[in-house]
Amino acid sequence: MRIITPRPILLALSVLLVIGAIAAIEIRLDAQATAERQPKGDLQSDEIAKGRTDVSDEKEQQTASGSSDDAGRSDTPERDAVEKPKQTVSDAERIADKESEYEQASEVAGSTGLINTDGVSIKDAAGEKVVLVEFWTYSCFNCQNAQPHINELYDKYRDDALLVVGVHSPEFGFERDISNVREAVEQANIEYPVVLDNNYAIWKAYGQRFWPAWYLIDADGFVRYKHFGEGAYDETDQKVQELLAERDRISD
Repeated sequence: MRIITPRPILLALSVLLVIGAIAAIEIRLDAQATAERQPKGDLQSDEIAKGRTDVSDEKEQQTASGSSDDAGRSDTPERDAVEKPKQTVSDAERIADKESEYEQASEVAGSTGLINTDGVSIKDAAGEKVVLVEFWTYSCFNCQNAQPHINELYDKYRDDALLVVGVHSPEFGFERDISNVREAVEQANIEYPVVLDNNYAIWKAYGQRFWPAWYLIDADGFVRYKHFGEGAYDETDQKVQELLAERDRISD
């Protein structure tokens, strides 16, 4: 019987191969177990850090956008709240404009007598009063018809800076007598100043031709309205109101 005796070298190699295979399997298993036990904190930290960065960027964009919007909104009401300054015209400019359009009122000078006053002046009234100069004569039928309306204007606006001046320019010789004129003034209930114009100085200064006639003079001393004869009482009243309102603006 033949006995097979293994060779020592082959046996040794076989043993080494088996040991190496077993070691390799154990190392792989240990590595896999270690990998499974390792926490995922780094990945989560990266994701959280990334998320915070995104949120932070978004908030910064929103903040920047909100600041811009707020700035835009805050500017608008401030601009709306501030009124534009009104255009103001100096006295010199206002008067220069009127000089190109209206005539300067003549003074009521050269009178031959005074009733209900110690003296009256268009110049002195400038800046303070609106003046209605009324030309009349007491025996004139048209003047008698118009007189109650002139009285009404005076009563209505005398406290609002309207001054009425009656200029009595006689048509007939007997109307030159101041006592006759004084009696006519009392009968007609005239309470405003009356200036006798027996020499027609004021009549001529105004280029007068008719009885009755009235001239409205504004607070700057310019003739702004004329009327001859009876009528136009509502229109005259309206003009008085307009000039009184203008006078108030000038005073302010």
